[in-house]
Amino acid sequence: MTSNGGSSIHRPTGPTLTQDNTMADFIIRDARPDDAPFLAKCIMAGMHFYDFETDIPDESDIYERLIECERREDLLYSYRYTRVAEMDGTPVGSLLSYPGEIYRVMRHKTFSELWPDLAQMDAESEMETGPGEYYLDTLAVVPSCRHRGIGKALLVDGIRKGEDLGFNRIALVADSEMPHLVHLYESIGFIPADYRHAFGVDFQRMIYEVK
Repeated sequence: MTSNGGSSIHRPTGPTLTQDNTMADFIIRDARPDDAPFLAKCIMAGMHFYDFETDIPDESDIYERLIECERREDLLYSYRYTRVAEMDGTPVGSLLSYPGEIYRVMRHKTFSELWPDLAQMDAESEMETGPGEYYLDTLAVVPSCRHRGIGKALLVDGIRKGEDLGFNRIALVADSEMPHLVHLYESIGFIPADYRHAFGVDFQRMIYEVK
């Protein structure tokens, strides 16, 4: 870890953030409990269960469980770990991020309480992050607002948050079958590291070192 004063961040090219995280026609702010329905959709999109453009099946309880999770402060997918991109007062994207040291315990707690039927898969899945790094977990932007720099701005905001907490190592994972995301992360300064197999998917871990 490092102090704030002696570090710097590689900023993406293109539009830049202002001090209050305003960028062009959107802002980035802390999530609130009342954002839970939107944040639940973002998590589902990150899991490839939902695409923002179709209705959520009535028989699916994943959405309702995630809303409950988002409203709580003691589970992994909590609003308290999330930043929201907002345009004209409407949420259009989000990034879930947190210190890696909480991941193992919080993941087990979240799945044991909300998805006990997946407990075995949870137990067999590798850890995506761990102590000593700040983890950018789930990034999502609604389709109509993509290609405006919102995703990149949320990632840079996440790096800043990790740096503010004293971390000099920022981590994320990318689905190895989605090279366009790997390219996005590389454009900010993340470099490929090892692979982790979790929940049936091979993830490429990528690391950003704060200098």
